[in-house]
Amino acid sequence: MTAIGRVVRQLASRRLFAAGAALGSSAVLGLNSAQLEAPAPARPLASASLEPPVPPRLLAPTAASLERLLDDDRRLCRLTGPGSTSARSSDAKAEFEEAGHSLIHGRRGQGGWETWDIWLDAEGHQTVAIIRFGDRLCGHRGIVHGGATAATCDELFGWTAHHCGPGKPTRIFTANLSVNYKLPIAAGSNVVVRTSLARVEGRKLYLESSAESPDGLTVYATATSLFIVAATSPELDADEEAAKSAGVSGLSRIF
Repeated sequence: MTAIGRVVRQLASRRLFAAGAALGSSAVLGLNSAQLEAPAPARPLASASLEPPVPPRLLAPTAASLERLLDDDRRLCRLTGPGSTSARSSDAKAEFEEAGHSLIHGRRGQGGWETWDIWLDAEGHQTVAIIRFGDRLCGHRGIVHGGATAATCDELFGWTAHHCGPGKPTRIFTANLSVNYKLPIAAGSNVVVRTSLARVEGRKLYLESSAESPDGLTVYATATSLFIVAATSPELDADEEAAKSAGVSGLSRIF
């Protein structure tokens, strides 16, 4: 072998070695990168997060057809509106009859909250409501006031907290309400509000909702809320009864 041949052979050998070393380094680096990018094992939450079975999301082109689907779903119990005959719906009807003082239920009917139909999925910790907003709930002409949307979400949070919360709490109060407005709601529209109890931490109930069209293609608003179940004890109950008898508020010690 000539001197030139030996030089060429040595250079080729060195290049092969360098390529092998680089390949080995890449493989090692790739393994370390994969290990670093692997998700950390899930840590248990301190709160009592609710993980209900996820039912099919019922959608329909119109409110009337969606109403029929909701009525036909055996997982759901209709709380308000035509055909509501369960014990829970009887309780809801009684609440309505005594709710003339209520911002919403005292203004149900033509021009106000014209439709207020609610279905409960107790196992799924959620409610579905069909709400029709009348033309007396507007800010700008023909557009539902944002406050009416917020009040609707807040009221349905209360219904969901009561019917889905541990022990069906009745003395529950809004501590936080956050509404994100996506699109305006036209007066006379039927809006579907889906509300769920997301998790429970002691006396704190965390809820979520969305207001959308019956077909689910348009989202008007989303909202979250924190409700507090009032502290109870024989002493507090006695204080509240005494306050009611005196005609003053006995709710100063809720939190």
